[in-house]
Amino acid sequence: MRKGLSMLFVFLLIATSAACGGETPNGSTANQSAMSPQKPVETPKSIEPVELVVSDGLGDFPEERFNKVIAEPVKKKFPNITLKWASNKEIKTRVTAGEPLDIVMSSSGLMQARVLDFNLQSDIAPLIKKYNFDLSKVEPTALDMFKNGNAVWAIPSFMSPSPLYYNKDIFDKFGVAYPKDGMTWDDVYELAKKVTRKDGDQQYYGLFLSFAHVTRRNQYSLNVIDPKTETAAFNTDSWKKVYEAAAQFYLIPGMNMTSKTAALAYQRDSFTKDRTVAMWLPVSTLHTEAELKGMNWDLATFPVYKDKPGVGPQPYPVGFFVTTSSKHKDEAFQAAAYMASEQYQLPWIKQGEFLTALKSDTLRSAFGQDTDMYKGKNTKAMLPAKYAPASAITKYNGDAEGQMNTAFTKVILNQKDLNTALREAEEATNKKIAEKRATGNK
Repeated sequence: MRKGLSMLFVFLLIATSAACGGETPNGSTANQSAMSPQKPVETPKSIEPVELVVSDGLGDFPEERFNKVIAEPVKKKFPNITLKWASNKEIKTRVTAGEPLDIVMSSSGLMQARVLDFNLQSDIAPLIKKYNFDLSKVEPTALDMFKNGNAVWAIPSFMSPSPLYYNKDIFDKFGVAYPKDGMTWDDVYELAKKVTRKDGDQQYYGLFLSFAHVTRRNQYSLNVIDPKTETAAFNTDSWKKVYEAAAQFYLIPGMNMTSKTAALAYQRDSFTKDRTVAMWLPVSTLHTEAELKGMNWDLATFPVYKDKPGVGPQPYPVGFFVTTSSKHKDEAFQAAAYMASEQYQLPWIKQGEFLTALKSDTLRSAFGQDTDMYKGKNTKAMLPAKYAPASAITKYNGDAEGQMNTAFTKVILNQKDLNTALREAEEATNKKIAEKRATGNK
């Protein structure tokens, strides 16, 4: 009995000590300073299996690729979690029908249409704190795009690339030096003039670009909509500089733009299929090996403005949004956080599947290491050394961007001068906003 009482006393002493200064249920120390380094805490392993429905809001991850690159690695890491693919077309029907939708995979550019329009965004800041996710590892300008005040809607995982692709054979044909890193828009323009030429019956184009993404990722961090007044904000001298820098390539003698050649799909095919474009700036596209097969191609960094030396485009991150309707937010956060880890990303980045939104030099330098496609290529040009600060994303950005693209097309087709085109585009944008407000579609 005496021995039993002694053991009981020791047990009570240990229990009391644990209550006063031991570990809390999530594994952190109760009296530990909030500023002290903490190890990431994983969601407790549930004994019950959990199925999470994930919408590919990008349209870049068909089911087969999703299962291989995302679902299977998550299952290996967390055996109780199964990710089920859903297309972006299912978002509206699932929300309307009240069907499960736990995560939406979306870029910052599609966030409004894929997440915010359906009020699917949830603040994961409490989960970030609860599980001690280290946000300092994430590119801060990318994180800004997924924040609303103190609320965090998603952790940036992947990053859209922004290199200047170029076809070496065209430069060789005309004896012109290849593009190089650090060029200004004016430098690229001078190169474009030299390779915008006709050889026999074949017209070669100096440069095509995706103007929609140039505006969305503009290096001056200009807003297309004033977030305070919620009105168009692009009929300004600063925006005119962006337009002029992009439009000059299409006004080079010999370009002879038409409505057909002004179409983005035509321009993309001219580079990847017809091979008649010397330089191509898609701004957010990671071309596949099949698209570039047989082309003697390489990469250079995104052009910079003279008054913004060293400043690349704004980030264009991809994140996994834990939805408001999810009944398994902890598990959904765990899966989303795993996508933003070096452990998960490294093997896929080496295979050239995607680029990282993390600050890791290891991940940045590892891109394409395990693929023949990128051997000898200037892969460091995929991501800028320095991103421009994020501009505001509002619910009317899409309305503005549509009108801005229309204005750009009118300018390069010589249908309107720049001042007139921008004025009319701004008026049309504000009219559209007013109509939405009048009908209650705010």
